[in-house]
Amino acid sequence: MYFEIWIDLSRKGEVEEKLRELCDEVHEVFYDYHYIVRVKDEKSLSVEGVKRYRRHYNC
Repeated sequence: MYFEIWIDLSRKGEVEEKLRELCDEVHEVFYDYHYIVRVKDEKSLSVEGVKRYRRHYNC
């Protein structure tokens, strides 16, 4: 499943590194959210520095 991710931008480097470890795909975007990621389990998105996430509407 694909999810839209909002993060704490003051911790961008460490959060992005952790997302890349946990997620199958990580894409930085410049829209209403910071990243779009693909994961098998939504629970893996409980990363410190991730403010919120929601399922991507197209996927």
